[in-house]
Formats: sequence, structure tokens, C-alpha cells
Amino acid sequence: MVMRCSFTLDSDMLEQIDQCARDNAVDRNAAILELIEAGLACRKDGSTLPVRQQRSFEELNQLRRGLDDVREILTELRSEVRLVHHTIETDWIKGTEGVSFQTKHPWEFWRK
Repeated sequence: MVMRCSFTLDSDMLEQIDQCARDNAVDRNAAILELIEAGLACRKDGSTLPVRQQRSFEELNQLRRGLDDVREILTELRSEVRLVHHTIETDWIKGTEGVSFQTKHPWEFWRK
């Protein structure tokens, strides 16, 4: 049974596949099949495959996840700043005098 597969490649990997296809005078699909078969044959022999390199689109996905984390933290920070701003504004409008540690300078406490 034949099955059609789809996968994502970064531009460097695609260029290597195209170079392999040109070297062997075959089209891209045949080059991909040959490379897969060679990899599977290597696997059957019991030899180890080289260390897998990180692909550029995987790095992009990691950066996007990191950016989402930063956005979440900034959203929480914005909410905290709004709360503090609201508290200060409310105190200012009501004209509260504040407690001693808010109204006195630090050196006034040290003089005692």
C-alpha cells in the first residue's frame, strides 16, 4: 500500500536534498526516498545515527513559546501596575494623609 506523507523542512535541509537529487540525476521525491531507505538500512545494520541537529523551524517554535511566556508575564505585570496606580490615585483623590511610614522620611525614624 502506498501512502503519501507530508513533513516540514527548513531551507538548509531542502538544499541538501536538492543537491543529492542533482548529484544522482533524479527528482526530489526519488532523492528523498533514497535517503530514507539509506537511513533505514543504516539502522538495520545496528550502526548509530549521527546526533540530530536542531532545525531552524524548531528553534523558531522555541522562540515563539518563550515569547508567549514573556507576554504572559508582561500581562500580569501590567495588571499589577494598574492596581498600584489605582490605589495611589484613590488615596490621592480621597486626600488621605497616610500612615507614618508613608509620610516621614527615613532619617526621621532613625533620629529617635
